Parts: sequence; C-alpha cells; structure tokens
Amino acid sequence: MTQSKCGAPTQSGGRCQNKAVIGTSRCAKHQGPWSAYGVEQRKKKEAEAKMRKLRKKR
Repeated sequence: MTQSKCGAPTQSGGRCQNKAVIGTSRCAKHQGPWSAYGVEQRKKKEAEAKMRKLRKKR
C-alpha cells in the first residue's frame, strides 16, 4: 500500500507533491486549520505551551 500525494494546487500552478496525511487527501501544509489534523496539532501545541508555563512558575 502506497501513500497518496497531496495534489493541492500550488502558487506556481503545479500540484503539491508532498505525501498526504494518512486518512485524508491533503498533506499537513494544505489541510487547513479546521481539519481534524489541524485541530489536533493546535491542541497539542496549546498543551505543550501550558506545560511550559506551569514549569516556569515553579
């Protein structure tokens, strides 16, 4: 089983050649902030920032 390519249109007029995120049709760059992948990444970053802030207070 091979992983598909993103294929999103690029500014240069070609197609994105990055590998698509498993279970979706687009790469991480072209997913957009409100896709399941984008939301997951944002929550992960927020949790890490919260932990850094807590460690800093100690």
